[in-house]
Amino acid sequence: MNKTIMAGCAWALSLMLLVTACSGNLEGDKEAVPKDGNAPITLSVFSGQRADVENLETNTFSKYVENKLNIKFKWEVVPNAGLNDKKQLLLASGDYPELFLDGNLTQAEQLKYGQQGVFIPLNDLIDQYAPNVKRAFKDIPYLQKGITAPDGKIYSIPQINECYHCWYAQKMWINTKWLEKLGLSMPTTTEEYYQVLKAFKEKDPNGNGKADEIPLSGAGDPATWHGNIDGFLMSAFIYNNSADYFTMKDGKVDFAPNKPEWKKGLEYMNRLYKEGLIDQASFTQNQDGLKQLGNNPDTAILGSYTAGHIGMVVDTAPGKTRHKDYDAVPPLKGPDGVQLSGYFAGVGNGTFAITNKASKEKAIAAMKLADYMYTEEAALLSIFGPEGKWWSKAKPEEKDVRGRPAKYITAPEFDSIQQQNEHWSQMGSSLRTRDYRESFAVPQDPLGNGGYEYRLYLATQKYEKYQPKEMYPISIFMDPQDADAANQLRTTINAYVKTSMVEFIIGRKNLNNDWDAYVKGLDGLNLPQYMKIYQKAYDSVYKK
Repeated sequence: MNKTIMAGCAWALSLMLLVTACSGNLEGDKEAVPKDGNAPITLSVFSGQRADVENLETNTFSKYVENKLNIKFKWEVVPNAGLNDKKQLLLASGDYPELFLDGNLTQAEQLKYGQQGVFIPLNDLIDQYAPNVKRAFKDIPYLQKGITAPDGKIYSIPQINECYHCWYAQKMWINTKWLEKLGLSMPTTTEEYYQVLKAFKEKDPNGNGKADEIPLSGAGDPATWHGNIDGFLMSAFIYNNSADYFTMKDGKVDFAPNKPEWKKGLEYMNRLYKEGLIDQASFTQNQDGLKQLGNNPDTAILGSYTAGHIGMVVDTAPGKTRHKDYDAVPPLKGPDGVQLSGYFAGVGNGTFAITNKASKEKAIAAMKLADYMYTEEAALLSIFGPEGKWWSKAKPEEKDVRGRPAKYITAPEFDSIQQQNEHWSQMGSSLRTRDYRESFAVPQDPLGNGGYEYRLYLATQKYEKYQPKEMYPISIFMDPQDADAANQLRTTINAYVKTSMVEFIIGRKNLNNDWDAYVKGLDGLNLPQYMKIYQKAYDSVYKK
């Protein structure tokens, strides 16, 4: 996941964690003493440093794991912002540790350093020492295929976080109080939405006698997490995940931004822009600018906006009420019947990898650590800390988002913690299934204090059935040389698409006169070769 997606998901995860395969004592403040009395095995470990974690060496969960597994961490920690640069430096110099615990390892890196022998294959270790990982392979259909390289080897284990509302993060939020005041229904088509925006602009729905309403605003990608308006709106014409712009049909990958349907979507957004229905700042402002609109101090001025979750823009803190006036707009149906939602589930980058610096004994110890991190105990303790402090078992009468008896409940103050030394704050591998995430207790009033996760769950149900039948994987293995070429092409092609899209929407480029030149420009950036690389990668993994 990119940084904005990680930030949005991290916020959501502070409310609910997930888990699979429960094992062991859940009271993390009680040390587990090794049974055999042998000296601990020291593992040199590379990891990012979460901002809210004081010290990994003295951290409660670090100490618990060391005692439980009879290991000793020798930490090499860098701030998250510099993690990738430091990782590359270590790998290039040969002075790398025995274990990457939190490595953000792309598929290209896994394959490159796996084939060089820097990362050792994990297949046999998993088979012999990782029953929880093996169980996850059976329980999660996409997991094993998603982390197996084309050579059949597994070089890294990821963090699995089945965040339901993150899967469908391309959402639109609308002021339902304004709809009610103007006698309008929730829009279901692009034309209905256009009429709603015109009413927001012209009929003074906030009732202050001023023409200060902003019908639609957003924040440019990647300045915020799915704040770009084109992500939601274009999917009423052709699928747009705002990342690679790929579409799939019958196993064939295609590119959306040079298709007639894409042009129709641009024509629709240009129409909105010309009539003053799209905020001009939508393509330049960041999330802070969008939040200022959502939390305008005098009166509500924002009619609708795009964002991964509602609280990114309108304050949902206890005592605040304006957020209650907004609800999710379901995917709009376009003029040709297209009605799609962005979908972002799958295996991302790897976190855990063992290097050739590790002896056999250390490799086994490291794999046992990875297997432990795929348990319910580890998921709870590594993110919430010891039982009884910021989490506890739910009471019989408490329910989860599905109305089932809840398993766990988190303390209200957990969300406001700025610094702590009890847990790892989502560092490293973990297994948090959707079923586990949705097993935490929530108030049954989605608009009440503590009901936010339930609210997001209900909103996401509007999107689930509209995901495309076929989608290109969010990450995929490819030959290292192909990966280098693909990364270079992706950077230039995506920049060209995004820049041209804004120019067409705001009218700097004319869709009648400049479209053909724009399409030719994509070919000039070697789009055909780019697509061949991704088709080859897809075929190598999914058509064996």
